[in-house]
Amino acid sequence: MSNDDLIGLGFGLLAIALLVFWPVLPGTRRFAEFKTFPPFRAWAVRPHPEAAVAVEAGHRIDLSPRDSDAANATVVVRTAWGNQHSREWSPSLRVSRPLVPLVSVDGVPASWGWGTTKLTLPPGEHLIAVTSSHSRCYKTVNLERGQRIDLEYTSILGVTAHRHYEAGNQAHDLTRFRERRRGPGSTGRYFLIVIGGMAVMGGATAAAIANPAGFAAAFGAVVIGAIAVGLGVAVAVVARSLAEQARLRRTTVADPHAEWDPQKPRLLDADAPERIAPAPGRAGLGIHLRFMVDAYAPEVLAALAGGGKLSVMQRWRAIRIGEPELPACRPWVPAPEVFVDGEAVRASWTRMWLQLQPGEHELVVRVVPPRRLIGSQTVVDLNRAEFRRTIRLAAGETRQETLTAEITAVPRHDRAELAEFRARLH
Repeated sequence: MSNDDLIGLGFGLLAIALLVFWPVLPGTRRFAEFKTFPPFRAWAVRPHPEAAVAVEAGHRIDLSPRDSDAANATVVVRTAWGNQHSREWSPSLRVSRPLVPLVSVDGVPASWGWGTTKLTLPPGEHLIAVTSSHSRCYKTVNLERGQRIDLEYTSILGVTAHRHYEAGNQAHDLTRFRERRRGPGSTGRYFLIVIGGMAVMGGATAAAIANPAGFAAAFGAVVIGAIAVGLGVAVAVVARSLAEQARLRRTTVADPHAEWDPQKPRLLDADAPERIAPAPGRAGLGIHLRFMVDAYAPEVLAALAGGGKLSVMQRWRAIRIGEPELPACRPWVPAPEVFVDGEAVRASWTRMWLQLQPGEHELVVRVVPPRRLIGSQTVVDLNRAEFRRTIRLAAGETRQETLTAEITAVPRHDRAELAEFRARLH
């Protein structure tokens, strides 16, 4: 092998090494698809002051199995941000809505910011949610003693991030909340494909240099094999998609003996809710409750920045994450109050389903403010924060009610309370 061949092989191996290690090289981690570090340092993840469960947050927490609590369960939530899709990227210098992720457990905040949150929870069912400018992302987990579940949340930054408040609003869904993939796929399918492809190319290059004649003879067979593999993968993807669509079209009939329990409404998936039919002689009521946080007005941005005109960096932060400076408190929206025929329902900002007797029912939904953040000078407007309607249900019918709360929650920059809280429910 000549010196030129060795130099070419060395450069090829160097290119492969760069592709393998670029996520940890200084200055290159912002090109990663899943970024758990904050876009601005002050917004690194930390426990929320109102957390009601054991919370650890940051990059130095111990996630090893030996640190788990055998009497309880562990939920690890990684809040990350990703890149805009190249086909949907539309540059904008408008201020975004507040996009800082907030992790909550059973409706109570646990942590906020970008990074890793470790929750120690008692066994049983818990609702884990991550909210930003909207309340789309949540998961119901059933935990056993000593069990650990890893969840991953990712969204994008900028004014277009809010468009993903519901699945299917954009051609490419860039907001996700799902259980972390374990095993080889946990490092990312596309990353593994790239590394595998580069390894094959490197091996092929080395084989071509060592035996040019033999490589030419084998190249045709490799091409045919690659085409066959590609077609097989395409068929498998189509078959999986058809199976998933068939599953979503399937209707589940509710248990005819199940009595209505206002403390246990049936929670449905945030993005692909199952279809439920009431039992014979019963009726169903679907309630989809969600909230959206308003962007800060120019005068609010100036106040949060300490008064005066925003600097270039403060303006850039407002454009990217909706905040020019770190506020003194992290706003949040408590679980809504829901009543059916005067009975309180254990409600949340989710999709819920109830089985009721046919006939007339009164539905009441109210938005409530975070009490501990309301001070003597906080402007509170709840005049349009209640929805009340009499619903008539027929046997075998499922009535769907979708309500959206538009929230204005303005924190003060100098003390831990809100300057303003307004809610419009419609």
